[in-house]
Amino acid sequence: MHKKEEAICETLGDHDGLQVCYGNQALILQRWGRLEEALALHKKQQAICLELGNRDSLQRSYGNQAVILQAWGRLDEALALHMKEEAICQELGLRDQLAYCYWFLAGLALKRGDRDEARTRAQAALAIFSELKMPTETEDLKKLLEKIG
Repeated sequence: MHKKEEAICETLGDHDGLQVCYGNQALILQRWGRLEEALALHKKQQAICLELGNRDSLQRSYGNQAVILQAWGRLDEALALHMKEEAICQELGLRDQLAYCYWFLAGLALKRGDRDEARTRAQAALAIFSELKMPTETEDLKKLLEKIG
């Protein structure tokens, strides 16, 4: 279905629709473990978002790319993209997306062996999720904080 959507967006010259389509396809590929293909689509999405000035979708693309890089152990590159994502979320006031970004940054800090940074990021995510009344995320963050100690 997304391939059909992609073709229609290309025919119509709908670049915003095309970047959304690329992002959706990339997420499916990620779930299937086809990370190289997913990353390529996220980069195509990123390019369109930069062209259009679509900062909201750009921060999502950065975050999704960072998850793939983190899975590959490319932690410095993942951190750089999460920092870009964080800056955009703060700029646009995207509280829920900022909380997810902090959550991923907490996990990244743990992988890097920085428990203090992991705790700080997890606490920041927990505060936002609690404020936004997102119970599943709140409980998951509480468990992560218990794990961090």
